[in-house]
Amino acid sequence: MDKKILYIVNNSNYFLSHRLSVALSAKRNGYEVHLVSPEDQAVKEIKSKGIIHHNIQLTRSGVGVLSEIRVIFSIYKKIKEIEPDLVHLVTIKPVIYGGIASTILGVKGVIAAIPGLGYSYISKGFKYSIFRFFLSFLYRLAFLKRSLRVIFQNEEDKKKISKSTGLTKDKIVLIKGSGVDLKKFSFSIIPKGIPVVSMASRLQRDKGVIEFFEAAKIIKDKKIPVEFRFIGNLDLDYAFPVPTELLNAWQKSNIIKFLGFREDINNLFKESSIIVLPSYREGFPKVLQEAAACGRPVITSNVAGCRDAIKDNVTGLLVKPRDSADLAKKIEHLLSDKDLLEKMSWESRKLAEKEFSLDGVVEKHLKIYKELFES
Repeated sequence: MDKKILYIVNNSNYFLSHRLSVALSAKRNGYEVHLVSPEDQAVKEIKSKGIIHHNIQLTRSGVGVLSEIRVIFSIYKKIKEIEPDLVHLVTIKPVIYGGIASTILGVKGVIAAIPGLGYSYISKGFKYSIFRFFLSFLYRLAFLKRSLRVIFQNEEDKKKISKSTGLTKDKIVLIKGSGVDLKKFSFSIIPKGIPVVSMASRLQRDKGVIEFFEAAKIIKDKKIPVEFRFIGNLDLDYAFPVPTELLNAWQKSNIIKFLGFREDINNLFKESSIIVLPSYREGFPKVLQEAAACGRPVITSNVAGCRDAIKDNVTGLLVKPRDSADLAKKIEHLLSDKDLLEKMSWESRKLAEKEFSLDGVVEKHLKIYKELFES
């Protein structure tokens, strides 16, 4: 009997980096795999893997009423046209719109992946409180289906959404991150010479990019020999991107080397001594899993998602969120203690082998698919 699984995501490149291994394993297990996502540079590679792609106009941050109604109907039409047995939805809009459409159309099983709660749960103020209340209502509608599994990446997100939506325990699954290829991101000793401190993310304010720049400036002003690198591109499709003028000013200052988007991030991590992610909130950051696999100590914020991905004072250090002075202090502390750096390096790799294996993540997803398909 033919089995069809349909993935719906808002970014094809994200699917390529975070969900492709799961999709290919599903394909090897007899599923015909479809992907609904916006057409971008990643689609060619996705198609080359034997995945059937369907284009859709879907932005992460757009909230125009008419455009969102069009998106909802587009998702509904795609699901009706493809007639999948299982639908795997990733991130807020696909989860809500796809969840509601799947319930109406009677799809056999739905997997709703929530890799993070987004800027609406970071931002403060009355407007965002109202927005979160509205989101909770929409999540309730999306979670009505009985044959449903909702995948969370950390305990805090799980508790927050479960409480606000009344989601029952039998529908909840906790999978810590999307996993990392432990062969590609292999262990290497920390290189000698001038240390390199790297941050890898999209250029968004809530990733802590401003704090990283300010911390780098504090350390550079002390004439400490260190090179700072930022790996990643501007993200203008996001609600809180770093202004282009600010980025231009940073580049002129030469305090940080901006490398842009790179596909050899494993090699760049191996050239680094420390990996930094001073984010305001995450689901379960892949970059910290990859850093651990390479044997790199990390410095990250003491917030949901980030603190779940490290062992404080064992594989890295936690810092106060939105605090560039504390970030600079912790970076300087690690750079000054070579023995601690080396110890954390080995502990990081051990943590990755124990908890971040891509094979383990794939296996958990296939188990969910099997349960829902056979239910």
